[in-house]
Amino acid sequence: MITRCERRGQVEVGIIDHEGHVYAAFGSCVQGHNVTGYTRNRNGCITLTRWDGSTMLASRSEIVREYHDGSIAIMFRLTNLRFLVGFALGDDGMLFRGELLTDCDGDHARRQAIELAEYWSAIDAEDEADPWHGEPDETDGDYSD
Repeated sequence: MITRCERRGQVEVGIIDHEGHVYAAFGSCVQGHNVTGYTRNRNGCITLTRWDGSTMLASRSEIVREYHDGSIAIMFRLTNLRFLVGFALGDDGMLFRGELLTDCDGDHARRQAIELAEYWSAIDAEDEADPWHGEPDETDGDYSD
């Protein structure tokens, strides 16, 4: 298995070559105020990493709420009344989706983190219930000759 990471501006694509097949997925991304990355628990502190494991953000993190499935609402304190808040599927090696907040206090950032967690949790539940969004997948229908 060979892995590599390619960057196009602020977007990262992770690529895996495995047994003659190539798989690709979006990695970390910064698009305006929206941020996507991966959590990494290092000595009890959560950082954000890129797909290849390199550090994107190692700032003061706070788990705002932990859910029964292990997912978390999290915020990172930045300077000048800025916060990065969002939702991650777990605290180590899991997808983080969030946004940058400016000119606000910690209480507002915590509320926003919970709102984003609820939003992304609902999206994930919809995807799990119908991953093909009404489109037939390989197991639907009769494909025999």
